[in-house]
Amino acid sequence: MRAKPAIFLFVFMAATLAAFPIEAFRVTGVSLSVSEPEFTGACPHRFVFTGRISANREGTVRYRWLRSDGSVGGEQTLVFATAGTQTVSNYWELGAGMGTYNDRWMQVEITAPNSRLSSQAKFSLKCIPQVQVERTFYTISGRLISYATEFPFLDILDGAQLKVRLTSGSRLIKEKAVTLTDSGFASYSIVLLNAPGTYRLTVEPVSLPERMIWQRTDPVSHTVVLTKASPTALNNNFTFYYALTGML
Repeated sequence: MRAKPAIFLFVFMAATLAAFPIEAFRVTGVSLSVSEPEFTGACPHRFVFTGRISANREGTVRYRWLRSDGSVGGEQTLVFATAGTQTVSNYWELGAGMGTYNDRWMQVEITAPNSRLSSQAKFSLKCIPQVQVERTFYTISGRLISYATEFPFLDILDGAQLKVRLTSGSRLIKEKAVTLTDSGFASYSIVLLNAPGTYRLTVEPVSLPERMIWQRTDPVSHTVVLTKASPTALNNNFTFYYALTGML
C-alpha cells in the first residue's frame, strides 16, 4: 500500500512534464554589423564589429569570430542569466600606405548550445597615402628709425602709426602696422609660410598726429629675396623723415 503514493507522484510528474515540457537552452538569433561598410582615407584603418546574440533562457553560449581572410578566432563564452539579447564586439585593422581591400567581412559563429551563423558584415577599404606638407617659414624684419633725435620731434611720435607693405610686382602680399613711441624707433617682423620669392618693402603713414607732416623714407624701398637656403632677411631698416607744422 505504501507504494501507491510514490507511483501517484511519479505519474503526476510525468504528466506535468508532458503538459509543460522544459525547453532546451539554445541561441535563437545572431546578427552582426560593421561601423563603416566603406572607408577611403589614410591607413591603417580600424573597422569595429558589433554582434547581437539572443538566447531563450539561462545558459552559456560559445562562439567565435570568422574572417574573410580565413582567420578563425578562439572560442569565447557568453553567459546568460535569463532569456534575452547581449552584444559582443571585435575589430579588424588593416591597410598600410596604399591599397584597396574589397568585399572583406567578419562573421559570428555559434558553436554551442546549437550551431548558428550570423550574416557576413562586409566592408571595403581604399587606402590613400597621407601627404606630408612641408612647412617653411620665411621672415623679414627690420626697424623704423626717426631721423630726428630731440624734443619736440620725438615726443610727437608717441602713438603714431606707420605700415610696412610687402608686395610682389603689383600684388600686395602683406601689411604690418607699427606703432611708434617717443624713443624714435620701432621694430617690425613679417612672417610668410611656404612663400619663397622676391619682394619689395615700402613704408607708408597710417595715423599721424595733426602737427606731423609725413615726408619720405630712406631708402624708398628694400628688395628682399627669400629662398629655401636663405629664409630670413634681417636689418631691412628705414629712416623716416617728417616735419612739424609751425616749424617749417
